[in-house]
Amino acid sequence: MGRSPYNGASKASNQKAGYIMAKLPQRPWVYFAAGALSGLFVGAVDMVWHQRQARQLLDRRLQQVKDLFLREGPIEGSWIESKTHPYTAKSGRTVRVNYGGITRKEHGVLHQYEFIMDVASGQLLDLYPLA
Repeated sequence: MGRSPYNGASKASNQKAGYIMAKLPQRPWVYFAAGALSGLFVGAVDMVWHQRQARQLLDRRLQQVKDLFLREGPIEGSWIESKTHPYTAKSGRTVRVNYGGITRKEHGVLHQYEFIMDVASGQLLDLYPLA
């Protein structure tokens, strides 16, 4: 029989490989559990980070509208929805928007305004008083 290159390995290298294999744990589920737990942890951290970033973006967008109203006087309250909605703009294209609102006192009477803001660009698409 011909000699295989694998059969001719030295005894020392075989013993060394066997020594390394003996040091590895014989429970592969440990590696699976460690990987699964690591993935869950990284996923949870990523989710929390993205939620915080989205909330900060909404707060900045609301502050932009509040700054417009503060030029003319104080405001009583404000809000913005975190859920996006489809909206067909006057140009005919459909975009994702956030709705929000501002309450202010004018001549001693509370007036409410609602605004529509483009999610992607932050552009104020519409602003109107509520009756």
